[in-house]
Parts: sequence; C-alpha cells; structure tokens
Amino acid sequence: MKRNGFTLLEMLVALAVFSIAALALLRLDAVSLATATDLKAREGAMLVAENEAARIATDPAAPPLGNAARRLVNGGQSFVVAQAVTPTPDQRLLRIDLAVRGENVPATVRLSFIRRAR
Repeated sequence: MKRNGFTLLEMLVALAVFSIAALALLRLDAVSLATATDLKAREGAMLVAENEAARIATDPAAPPLGNAARRLVNGGQSFVVAQAVTPTPDQRLLRIDLAVRGENVPATVRLSFIRRAR
C-alpha cells in the first residue's frame, strides 16, 4: 500500500513544534526590546556620570568631604546623582564615588575616580 501525504497526527505534531518555535521567537523579541530599553537608560546615566566626573575633576576647588545628592536633567531625562567624597591614605588626593540613576529606571551606574585635594 502506497501512501501520499501526511496523517492527521503527523500534521498535529508538526503544528505543535512550529507553534512552540513561534512562541519562543515572540518571547525573544520581548526580551530584546526590554534589554535595549535598559541599555539606553544605562547609556544616559553613564554619560551623566562621565560629565559629572569631568566637571568635578576640572573644578579648581576640591569638593567637600562627605555625601551629597542632586537632581539634574540631561537629554530630557531626569537623573539623581549621588556623590561621596572620602580622603585617601595620601593626603594630597581625594576619592570621589558617583552613583547615577534615572528617576524611572532601577539601574544605577557607578563611577569612581581620584583627584587632587587642592
């Protein structure tokens, strides 16, 4: 007996395999979109952190020791910048730690650097 075509069971199995693959691709698309959004937010926060580091490093006056926080807007987005200034074993140097977070983004970008105290 010669058969041409597929049985109903074979078609159902093939349909199930293709639908699982399609659902996996849809999930991958959603994850890619969320990752791209998170990376864009981190990129903005990193740009703000680098700008703040450049501003502090080029300021003739050394920042005061201790913690400070402020809000700023860059590129239409609002950011919270936390700054911690601590002394180092070398009295001529200060350690500055910056933590920048977008107001609506849970990810925080951290940047640390050393500058002269005077």
